[in-house]
Amino acid sequence: QLEFGGKHVNEAPKFALKNNPPFQQSNLGDTTMFFILHKDDQAHAEAIIDHFHNGFESFPGLHPYVDLVLNIQPGLSITFKDKSNPLPEIESKLEKKKQEKLFKSGVTYVAIYLTPIDKYTQDREQRKVYHRVKELLLKKEITSQAINPAKMVEQKDNWKFSLPNIAIALLAKLDGVPWRLNIPVKKDLIVGVGAFKHQEENTQYIGSSFSFQNDGRFNEFQYYLKDEMDVLAGHIAESVKQYATLNKIPSRLIIHFYKTMSDKELKPIMDELDDLGLGDIPVFIVTINKTESEDIVAFDKNWYGKMPESGTIIGIGYNKYLLFNNTRYGNSKVTTFDGFPFPVKLKIKCSQPELEEDVKVIKELIDQVYQFSRMYWKSLRQQNLPVTIKYPEMVAQIAPNFKYPGIPPFGKRNLWFL
Repeated sequence: QLEFGGKHVNEAPKFALKNNPPFQQSNLGDTTMFFILHKDDQAHAEAIIDHFHNGFESFPGLHPYVDLVLNIQPGLSITFKDKSNPLPEIESKLEKKKQEKLFKSGVTYVAIYLTPIDKYTQDREQRKVYHRVKELLLKKEITSQAINPAKMVEQKDNWKFSLPNIAIALLAKLDGVPWRLNIPVKKDLIVGVGAFKHQEENTQYIGSSFSFQNDGRFNEFQYYLKDEMDVLAGHIAESVKQYATLNKIPSRLIIHFYKTMSDKELKPIMDELDDLGLGDIPVFIVTINKTESEDIVAFDKNWYGKMPESGTIIGIGYNKYLLFNNTRYGNSKVTTFDGFPFPVKLKIKCSQPELEEDVKVIKELIDQVYQFSRMYWKSLRQQNLPVTIKYPEMVAQIAPNFKYPGIPPFGKRNLWFL
């Protein structure tokens, strides 16, 4: 079950948010919205403002849907002329408005960027421009939401289905919580490590996310080159140290990893924990294959779609499992829009091998993977990969396109990539 505002629980966000408030509204206080757009897209900006305020067909508007109020400050909006590279104009005009003291201290700013460049474009240089606008705004500590006006036109009547996704992403970027896992909070430190390979560079980047609790709230995001495992190990150890300072020593460290972690890769992490005097903490490595399982599948002959119910676990070897993540909950209707994803493969090992034999612990760890797959705040659709893997993968896909190495400090604490 997922928990929403007013202690309401539900299995599916797309139904629950229509009738219940989000679990936690944004607590950032005064929040101001402005637009960054091409001069020809003014009508699209006005349509978005109207949809945010008054709704659009089945979408009721930002405030009724996610309890979010964005004040609009027209004098801050930026228009540009060059569609192929708007970055210089945007940077220049942002700096000018800063000098004119239009940005006030104590106010959180949200830029709605009407991008003429699709983020999935095959043109590598264009893709860099798209991401570097994001980088610029992160450096200015401005939260942003990119919307492609061309997609608004293409989607037409289906635009009403995109607006709820934009709403929950905006709430999450503004430190709100659309929904949380309705489970007791435990003293677990969970680290997720995902990967993305850039084909043009033939370089693999790994991203990491640090969660201080098992309820789905994340503390920090980083990314590294594939061969920087020692740096990752240092950050994991540092996160354990921070956790211990704030919450006492965690009962266990759980690492969700995108592939099987070798003893060589685990050793620097254990060495760092030993140096901190925390080597007795059990370290669980849960391998979550990024590639969906297609060689071993299962069918439910008693259901018309043959897909096993979401949350079904099947053992396929010693500490190896199939986990089904989908939108089939009991007798609820599943549409083709929801999709019929293949299960994911899991493998579990522990620095204290005897704990691998504890059936209760193993089931709990698998359930944790399942629950984290339901914390995806970019869409109302259930994901088959947990956000502990999905979010770092998204960071590793975007951040290497930035002009400067690393992620701006504001971006390490913010879900800017949604």
